[in-house]
Amino acid sequence: MPVLAGRELLVRRLKDEDRLPLEAMYDTILPLGEALGLPPRDATLRHEWLAGMREAIQLAGFVDGRLAGHLALFPGDDGAAELMCFVHQDFRRQGLATALTRAAVEEAQAAGYRRIAVFIDTHNKGARQGLLRFGFRPVWEDLEEAEYSLTL
Repeated sequence: MPVLAGRELLVRRLKDEDRLPLEAMYDTILPLGEALGLPPRDATLRHEWLAGMREAIQLAGFVDGRLAGHLALFPGDDGAAELMCFVHQDFRRQGLATALTRAAVEEAQAAGYRRIAVFIDTHNKGARQGLLRFGFRPVWEDLEEAEYSLTL
């Protein structure tokens, strides 16, 4: 377990007992709906959205024992997985998204995926920089959305 800025960081597969803390994290995450409409602004829709991720590989990121980040790899076409990652605003810029993404690459390789795709808001400079550091490459972008891809 690495320590970042004096904090204990843990990344692992999401467990059933993490469901309530995960919902609580998303209930207080800001901004809602700003990342291509996600996470949903409406609490009922948000909880349904989370429940619909059962088929995905899901990872939870903890900082000092508090669930602070969530990543999901959804099965896609042609041996690809689609990545989604959110970190609670109280824990951003501390390396949690990097740790989650590193673990996701390992999980995707173990699951036999050949590629990871991620769709981000074009204006999310932090995500762009992080994806490029990981070796993701831009596939396309428009004024609102961009796709990045990593070949495994």
